[in-house]
Amino acid sequence: MTKNNTTTRRQFIKYLVAGAIGAGAVTVVEYPILNNQIQNDNKQISDLNTQVSSLQNKLDTSLQHQGFLTLNPDEQTLVEAIVETMIPTDSNGPGGKEAGVIYFIDNQLAGSYGKGGNMYLQGPFVQPNQGALTVQSITYSGGTIAPRLQAGTSYQYPFNLREYWQKGLAYIQAYSQSAYGGKFDTLSSDNRTKVLQDLYDNKPINFLGPQPAEFFNELYDMVIAGFMTDPLYGGNIGMASWQLMGSTGVNDGQDQGYTTKQLMVATTPTRLSPKSLGDIQKTGM
Repeated sequence: MTKNNTTTRRQFIKYLVAGAIGAGAVTVVEYPILNNQIQNDNKQISDLNTQVSSLQNKLDTSLQHQGFLTLNPDEQTLVEAIVETMIPTDSNGPGGKEAGVIYFIDNQLAGSYGKGGNMYLQGPFVQPNQGALTVQSITYSGGTIAPRLQAGTSYQYPFNLREYWQKGLAYIQAYSQSAYGGKFDTLSSDNRTKVLQDLYDNKPINFLGPQPAEFFNELYDMVIAGFMTDPLYGGNIGMASWQLMGSTGVNDGQDQGYTTKQLMVATTPTRLSPKSLGDIQKTGM
């Protein structure tokens, strides 16, 4: 091997080593840059996922609020929180929220109930008064009797039940804010219960009509009705309350081969599955 060849080979090896070292040096330099790029890409993906999740939540909320006939979005949120507080979900089964009580209430407010179809809404409107009372220039020294809640004479307002609910829900929200520091649906479960207890005790002073206890009574009755009604009317989705109570609904056993007499004289009880009016409409039985 000639000197020139040896030199060339040494130079080649030197260049090769230098190149390898250089390549290593470049990799060391480029690695954190590449790592930073990956982290930036991951962050962008995470941000996109957050945006997608946010949009999905908004879409879900929008879809949830579609189909309501009377309750606006704020009222929907409040009524659902009230329903959930009165009949919460527990180990026994789904509560009022899952049973769709809010849809029953909304449907009722859109119908003759909300429109005061069977109510006389002409004046004079006289609130119960224990002292002397003057109506149309006539003075009644003994005042009026104090009617029980839900008595027809206790409803003395120039508006129907839809407006009655609008006012009552607005008062609840205002009272929750002033007495407990937040909207009803944002309160803890204990504070939600306290608000409802205050209504029951007729405690809030900012109610101008309906009265607190009066409106609580209406809320309670409608929530219970929506939970136990036939699903045909919007509530009791999946016959949740009937499953909970063992109610058969409108199932008399005939479509399972039983007569009323057989069920009455049977030595062991027969558990019939619940059946709704909608089931009858579907099957014709």
